[in-house]
Amino acid sequence: MALMASAPSVQKAKQLRSLVRLLANTAEVVIKEWEIEEQTPPAERSHLPSPTLFEARRTFIGAYGMGIDLVHDPVVRMTEVINSYFNSRALRIAAESRIADVLDGADPEEGISIQDISRQVGIDAQSLGRVLRCLCTIHIFAEVKDNYYVNNAASQRLVRNEPLRCWLLMQCTEVYTASDKLPTVLYGSFDKPSRKSAFQEAYATDKDFWEWLEQMVELPDGAVAPRPEREIWRTGIWEFGAGPVSAPAVCDDFPWKSLGSSVVVDVGAGIGGMSMELAKRYPLLRFIVQDRAMVIQEAAAVWQKELPEALSSGHDWEDDVCVTILSLLRKAMGLHSRILIAGNVMQTTVDSSYLKSAPSPLPANYGYGNSFANMHDLYMFTMVKGGERTVEEFSILAARSGLQMTKVYECRGLSSITEMRRDDYAE
Repeated sequence: MALMASAPSVQKAKQLRSLVRLLANTAEVVIKEWEIEEQTPPAERSHLPSPTLFEARRTFIGAYGMGIDLVHDPVVRMTEVINSYFNSRALRIAAESRIADVLDGADPEEGISIQDISRQVGIDAQSLGRVLRCLCTIHIFAEVKDNYYVNNAASQRLVRNEPLRCWLLMQCTEVYTASDKLPTVLYGSFDKPSRKSAFQEAYATDKDFWEWLEQMVELPDGAVAPRPEREIWRTGIWEFGAGPVSAPAVCDDFPWKSLGSSVVVDVGAGIGGMSMELAKRYPLLRFIVQDRAMVIQEAAAVWQKELPEALSSGHDWEDDVCVTILSLLRKAMGLHSRILIAGNVMQTTVDSSYLKSAPSPLPANYGYGNSFANMHDLYMFTMVKGGERTVEEFSILAARSGLQMTKVYECRGLSSITEMRRDDYAE
């Protein structure tokens, strides 16, 4: 007599088959989009994935991640997760040592020996081999034969790419030290919330992160100069994070042209990279760029160089501070003014009427396909005691500030645009 499959196994089999179909279908969409891109002249190609490709990518990655959870041993999977910081450490070492530059131009079939790489970067060959094999296993760099390495599609992006290198380093240096104090900040916070961020606890400072970063310090040679870390953050955020990462999607996926000749006040703008891109595309718009004094000094120099004609013509904060800022903006708003918040909008695994939900059987937020948003939320909490917010949390902030949240524009990238208007506004 044949044994009948238990109910749990039947359900798991049904879910796995559904995921396999989803993977197969989205894979075909991705392949078709690749073919379309290849047929498009290079000068006409967009920096952004098409809406179809963007959706297929995050669906595929979400299905892949859910499949891992379904078929993997739970204990082994959690063990891998708890040790995954070594992947990040390995990538930091590779970025700091500029290993991608060393491998540039290597024969794709022969590669460069670990001994040659070792001599060029000044790291023991056997130890460096451990680092590179860790990265090769997750498809960053490739080992073409025993102890011979080349760049692959991922690591090739790092070749002589200082903005990307700094973008990666700024997410795996100070925050490593700070995150060690995250449990200290959280434990006991129900009864007595910590007034300090994990960064402040780890670095034993009363200054917030941005104040700390702007400090003048004595260097080993005795000279007094800005912190060396500041240049990494300046390059990473302003030349990459607010440029290639965020700007194209924010510029393309919101109807800026409909604003006509409006004044756009870019608060927390850095050097104004996103506003500069918008100014180039929509010359009728006028921009006011606001940030910390030291940042604005650099911004003026950059705008003078890149777009001089423009000169002549919220997640960093806790909720209470955000309410203060938004309330002040509310007082300055006209009836038809709007506040546009560019940043991650946290989507939970529960459906939201404001956001697109992933196809079944994926969680509403696409799971693995949207995991960076949750990581960045903890990153912001660790460094500045701020964080990303859900749609519901944005709605509460708006209501506390005399505003109403009217729409979320989902963009093809790491940022979305949350629109707020005065609470007495009606279409």
